Amino acid sequence: MTENPGVTEDSGRTEDSGGTEEEFDTPFKRRLALTMTAVGLLAGVLTYLGGQAGAQEDRNAREAQRASVTALAAQAGATADSMESTANLGAATTVKRRHDIESLRATLLGEQEREAVADRLRQAYGKLDGVSPLLGGDAVAAQRYLSDLNREATVASLLQEATQETASSWGDRSNTYSAGTALLAVALTLFGLSLTVGEANRRHLVRPAAAIVAVTAAGTLVLLAVPPVTTPRAAIVAVAEGDRLAGLREHEDAIAQYTRAIALRDDYAVAYEHRASSRVIAASPERATSAFVFSTASRSAYEAAVADMAKAVEYGGDEKYTALVNLGGFEIHLADYEAAEEHSRAAIALNPGPPIPRMNLLLALLGQKKTAEARRVAAELLRVIRSRPDPTERNELYAATRTTLDLVSAQRDHARPLAQEIKGELVRVQGEELAPNARPAPSARIPAIQVTAQGSVIQATLSYEGMFKGARMASIVYYRAQPGDEWLQRSDLVSIQPWQLEEPSDTTSWTVVDAACPATGEYRVEFYAEGRLLASAGATRSTGTGVGLTGYSDWAGGLTLCRPDGWALSHEKAGTADLTSPDRLHHLAVRVLRIAPPTSAASRARTLSTVREQLERTLPARPLSARPPADAFFGGFPGTAWQLTLPDAEVAYLWASLDDTGRLRTFVARFPENNTEILNNVLGYLRFV
Repeated sequence: MTENPGVTEDSGRTEDSGGTEEEFDTPFKRRLALTMTAVGLLAGVLTYLGGQAGAQEDRNAREAQRASVTALAAQAGATADSMESTANLGAATTVKRRHDIESLRATLLGEQEREAVADRLRQAYGKLDGVSPLLGGDAVAAQRYLSDLNREATVASLLQEATQETASSWGDRSNTYSAGTALLAVALTLFGLSLTVGEANRRHLVRPAAAIVAVTAAGTLVLLAVPPVTTPRAAIVAVAEGDRLAGLREHEDAIAQYTRAIALRDDYAVAYEHRASSRVIAASPERATSAFVFSTASRSAYEAAVADMAKAVEYGGDEKYTALVNLGGFEIHLADYEAAEEHSRAAIALNPGPPIPRMNLLLALLGQKKTAEARRVAAELLRVIRSRPDPTERNELYAATRTTLDLVSAQRDHARPLAQEIKGELVRVQGEELAPNARPAPSARIPAIQVTAQGSVIQATLSYEGMFKGARMASIVYYRAQPGDEWLQRSDLVSIQPWQLEEPSDTTSWTVVDAACPATGEYRVEFYAEGRLLASAGATRSTGTGVGLTGYSDWAGGLTLCRPDGWALSHEKAGTADLTSPDRLHHLAVRVLRIAPPTSAASRARTLSTVREQLERTLPARPLSARPPADAFFGGFPGTAWQLTLPDAEVAYLWASLDDTGRLRTFVARFPENNTEILNNVLGYLRFV
């Protein structure tokens, strides 16, 4: 028989190159075969799960697309309804305004023939009832209606975001299952290769393969145990309601809705982010005045907001730019400058265009004494602010930067010099925008200044030197409710205009009106010529009413006032406002009407005499006596006042003003004798516009 060196005749064994022999049917190979079968089954399961996850991803992606279309349709519908309601309101309001004018002319000027015209217009206006949901309500009711219009669109938009998040979650699962399948393929390859090597080298292939299988199996079990991200519809509706309430500046109620959403889904990033913002705005003195930027609030509000915003960043995935911006800003108020710098830089990396992250970065650098970099960032910030198209936003950004520079100066003494330098540059740049035709005044000085605050008027009496007509002068007013609070530089408390006086040196008064109706507080006024701080002084004021104040504005009619809490306000006609105290002892009736301009001093006097007679007709009783008329200044305008004594120890104070444009302004105040303080305070907040 011919020999074959590699094979024996009866054993069925082979020899490897090393001379060892192995059986085809061994315990190892049987175990390996079973293991590979199990791995193959696991790979099949993962493939199935990956397919199912992919199908869920596609299904949710389609739902997200439908929700997006629904949101766009709802937004378009809301816009159309809003435009139609506003247009119809404008048409109906024209009739109502004509009625109000005719009625006021009959009341103030005694033109009784106007009453018939007013009655016809009233009937015509009555027939227009129902053409617009905005008719018949006040500004708050109108805002609620418009906010309700957008609620469906907000829900649809949030639903689209949530469904897309769920689709992404299923996509991540699908990718994970696919990765697990690929790993199992690697493990099978390693198991197969282990059959081609000797026993001594086999463990170097089997052990890694077994580890891959174990990790893949464990990961699969973990993935199966963790459900995909889903958002209950009730949570979406709660956030939408919170957004609606926040739009109405009802932030306490908005916070409650966001909290409800978080209770339904404890990793809902949007709810955490919006709740954080509402926490700060609810505690901010700017809550009723700012539209873009809110720069100060209580420390406890910032602490709670930082905790919420950190969760928004943690859970927000890729959608965390706004959360990073706000988190950096909140941390500035807690003097956590390193964290603020980190989060502000991260926000700038995501979107380098907007100004707020740069503002926060500037403050963080100032707080850490990084002076050179702070100067560079300040220059960038000014450039970005000037590029913003909305002038209201620009003015709020200038004011917010000044406010927060003041904050860091109070937190860190070393920041004061550079902070003041940047504040001056902000005033200079803003001055060039607001008073472009004015000229710099390099020699201007204010050696002495005194500030008073009475009602809505903050007045500075100052002596000045080195001034000339047309010089650019700025007054920047800061406010805080009580000592120890952060100073707030509101954008509406800025006056930058050309100097109007001819004399280079003299004493004058400078007035700024605070229309926000704060009941108490401190003011600080800073005067600048370009970027130079010329003088600074402060004042404290109290209303004396002992209650809070709520603002009311009738811009079309031409008046604003502050209503003490508990007082009744009636304003049935444009250009009218009636206030009555809770005890019904104090009354104020304000009227504004445009008529033909006076042609002479005599015609003005005749008109005011007629007005006085008509105002007397509105009194509840015939006057017992009257003082001689006197000049009096109210609401920013000069006029004539008459004081009358009424029965039952009551006094009536009548005032009327007619300017050269034909704007007639009047009020009638009634109050108990020797009790003028309450109405004097209310009149201190009356402004004609």
